Amino acid sequence: MKKKIDATKGPLVRLIFVYTIPLILSTIMQHLFEIVDKAVLGHMADTAAVASVGATSAITSLIINGFVGLSTGTSIVLARYIGQKNKEKIRTTIDTSLISGVGFGIVVAMLGILLAPVFLNLTNCPAECYEGALIYVRIYIAAAPATLLYNYGSAVLRTLGDTKRPLYYIIVAGVVNVVLNVILCLILPQKVAAVAIATAASKIIGSVLVVNRLCHFEDGARVNLRRLKFTFSALGGILKFGVPTSISNLVYPLANLQITSAVNSFGIDAVAGNSASGSIANMAHAITGGFGTAATTFMGQNIGAEQPSRVRRSLLWCFVFSVGIGGAVGLAVHLTGEFWTGLIVGFSSTKAIEYAMVRSFWVTQLMFINGANAVSSHALQAYGYPVFTSINSIVFTLGFRVLWMQVFYPMNPTFNMVMMCFAVSWTLILAFNSVAVAIVTHRYNKGIYKKI
Repeated sequence: MKKKIDATKGPLVRLIFVYTIPLILSTIMQHLFEIVDKAVLGHMADTAAVASVGATSAITSLIINGFVGLSTGTSIVLARYIGQKNKEKIRTTIDTSLISGVGFGIVVAMLGILLAPVFLNLTNCPAECYEGALIYVRIYIAAAPATLLYNYGSAVLRTLGDTKRPLYYIIVAGVVNVVLNVILCLILPQKVAAVAIATAASKIIGSVLVVNRLCHFEDGARVNLRRLKFTFSALGGILKFGVPTSISNLVYPLANLQITSAVNSFGIDAVAGNSASGSIANMAHAITGGFGTAATTFMGQNIGAEQPSRVRRSLLWCFVFSVGIGGAVGLAVHLTGEFWTGLIVGFSSTKAIEYAMVRSFWVTQLMFINGANAVSSHALQAYGYPVFTSINSIVFTLGFRVLWMQVFYPMNPTFNMVMMCFAVSWTLILAFNSVAVAIVTHRYNKGIYKKI
């Protein structure tokens, strides 16, 4: 198998799978190691410790994901330049992206450490796990420079056609994380701090491995750390296409703050169960997200190479695989959800498992909707219209979920009602995406699309 995949030529279906499978496995491995974090706490500490980590998910997403979203701008711009074979623009885009990632990470770390108590209070974090949650989020956020550098570097590698190496790096960093989890939990009295330190260390290791790979990459994409070239024109291109995605990424955790607060109000069993179910659902999310990322790369490179037939077929196949495979895995995970949840929180935590299965009913088994949304959103980004995904997120994620929690949830304040919000929101997003993709595809077929 070639280390580098050229999306502009060769059998499309096979190339999509060769590209996507390592990407999916990378994401699954990342989520598996996150599950191990919670499982270690569930078995070496207690439910409150698991809840401490779970209570921070919306906060860490809010603080970090907006800047991670800018890496999508790198992918869109870089894919076009690769299709055009423009080596100079490829070089400056990669360098600018890496420098920006570290700079943004420093800003994120400072803001996150400072504002962590504010966000925990906003989400109504249960008192039993407040101290642990504060420790975890501050240590996790402190590693933001490494986290963003890894994400930006991985985005570059994926767009260049190398999805195998990020998989290897996730495995190495994850194994280190697991080993440190156990060792530090045996040494340190504060188990949540032990898990947080292990996670931060794994982020640093992952970023070092990614940068090392870029320093030894083939062709004109090789990074020279002594001669990194930052240009505002390259940053402008990244921001042009990345900012709308960042807005979308920020909208999701913002929209979920009220949901997180409502979940927290049901107690630590609900927090632990919801967190465990979310971690399990991420296995199916990895599939839909993988084919979504493939759509960006394959469509983007072929748009740059001016091959409209391959652009259309890339969209079609990624959509079919995301909906079909992602939906089937989501259903299978839901049907076996009690077992997987028990592994994380402990089989004796029956109430936590009950809460987990409610979430699974409304979210995990409906993963086929998420699969359609993942590819359609990435297709809009590849075409050069990420602003549509921002509008969609603001209206049907933030706006609708706030409306749901303010109007519909108070009518029937149950955990079921909270989780139902996700399913309805996804359906509305799909309706909007379907219309937007149809319009933008029609414009592209007529030669009208966003140029770099």
